[in-house]
Amino acid sequence: MHRLTPALEEARGSRSRKVKVRAIAGALRAIADDGDDDDLATAARLVAGGILPTRDGAVLGVGWALVAAAACEALGIAAGDLRSRAASLGDVGDAVGELAAAAPDATTRVGLTIADVRELARALAATTDRAAKATLLQNAYALARPDQAKYLTKALLGELRIGVREGTVEDAIAAAFERDPKAVHEAAVVTPDAGDLALLARHDELSSAAFVVGSPIAFMLASPIEVVKAPIDVGRTAWEDKLDGIRVQAHAKPGVVRLFARGGGDVTAVFPEVARALGRVSRPVVLDGELLAVTPDLGPRPFQALQARLNRVAPDDALLAATPVGLFAFDMLYDGESILTLPWTDRRARLDAFFAEAALAPVAQGTVTRRLDDARPLDEQVDAAYAEARARGHEGIVLKACDAPYEAGRRGSAWRKVKRALATLDVVITRAERGHGKRAQVLSDYTFAVWNEDAGERTLVDIGKAYSGLTDVEIAELTKELEARTLERRGGQLFVAPSIVLEVGFDGIQSSTRHASGFALRFPRIVRIRTDKRPDEADTLATARALFEAQLASGHREDAPAAPAKRGGGAKQGKAGKGREVSPRQLGLFDEKKS
Repeated sequence: MHRLTPALEEARGSRSRKVKVRAIAGALRAIADDGDDDDLATAARLVAGGILPTRDGAVLGVGWALVAAAACEALGIAAGDLRSRAASLGDVGDAVGELAAAAPDATTRVGLTIADVRELARALAATTDRAAKATLLQNAYALARPDQAKYLTKALLGELRIGVREGTVEDAIAAAFERDPKAVHEAAVVTPDAGDLALLARHDELSSAAFVVGSPIAFMLASPIEVVKAPIDVGRTAWEDKLDGIRVQAHAKPGVVRLFARGGGDVTAVFPEVARALGRVSRPVVLDGELLAVTPDLGPRPFQALQARLNRVAPDDALLAATPVGLFAFDMLYDGESILTLPWTDRRARLDAFFAEAALAPVAQGTVTRRLDDARPLDEQVDAAYAEARARGHEGIVLKACDAPYEAGRRGSAWRKVKRALATLDVVITRAERGHGKRAQVLSDYTFAVWNEDAGERTLVDIGKAYSGLTDVEIAELTKELEARTLERRGGQLFVAPSIVLEVGFDGIQSSTRHASGFALRFPRIVRIRTDKRPDEADTLATARALFEAQLASGHREDAPAAPAKRGGGAKQGKAGKGREVSPRQLGLFDEKKS
């Protein structure tokens, strides 16, 4: 770790991609020179933001509370000091490192090795006992020097935050071992684990990288748009429904199935009915698709319904019956051989032929797809397709270039998902919190409310929280205004006088016990600050209720409070017969989806 943490610090402190690549490459080269493949692989994974190999599907099973308690115990930090410093800095790892540096024995600690971190991760993943995990963490922190404690915390919580993306890590690996960056990027398509990729580069075996059924590859991603503006070759474009579920890769061989969620976790046990159905395949295949909760007639249920299945491994028969799930595949990546380089039309034809012969419906089936007509105006077709998809209960549509290969790990123009805000509400800010990372010093997270007139008197009831949509300048100005209007401080939250109105757009509204309004907004984002409106002119709960009821009528929502998936914590043992909880991070819920 003594070679790696200075490189991480240098990479974090620079906005230059070249500096980041040089710093990381130097550290990887130095670690490799020590001769240990295991250390090199672990170091590469740490740089990429993890510790465990992604192919194993294992999870650490630790969250903020467990990590913070262990760090405080081992480093002699007061829990209150850590909470307040983390709130101020916007990062738990930074707070641990800073407070550890102030300890009397900061310079005399033995220090962690990369092997120590690797063995810690393996041991954490191997037990579900909370006390055992706490002991393992305390023992590690007791050895760690301040900079190591900082980056260990970041790695454990999956919050590295050094401004390094996958492409940067790949370039650093290429530079470390003097390999062709193009060869590294090509190998990375079928080798998503940074540790495995580093070893291939070190031993000059990049050409041997191959797509293996049972080992997930990076997902191809769609660029989100609300209005189709960029030039599109209409005659070579198709559209599909934009599904609202959990994105998965299904790797299947006769009798052997593994389901990998977009977060990299193996979720096969969470969806046994899908795994059983795919186990009937006659040849090795890999499908890309979405898991959806379904109605008795196989229509899509809202994501809200799927949440009942997201917090249990090995669900019992009652849960399987109450919330059946199906796989809706929209691409085929492997069909006895890798077909990633084939154009979408050919992959789609192979997918349709597979489902025609495999007879896996209703548990697994292909999605509906249609070609655009180059004789009709594009806008007219997109609007009609969007309306058709929404009428079937889906989020929107995805436009796909028919001649495009499967570009694993890329978000480009070949796939474009068209999602439009359901509506906007004018709301009043009631609380504000400081952000994280570069926004740790400003108030960038806002809780907001609408007026409740049901009881005869007008009161504000919270309905959501948003932190995206404003510029840095607007956030800085709002910070000054909100601090001046603060009525009370509770921990990191500022309760403010109701004086600032925001227009907030959102994709949906659902019943929820989280807010006093009884509702929560889905994917809320700030459209603008309404300086032209007084707080008393904001929208009412009745308006929100009418929007919700319209969604009920259209089938896009169900009339039951959603229990949001717990953040962090990983998998832990539940009550007998109920299985184990699944980390939302395993399911890929903490990037652009559902977070």
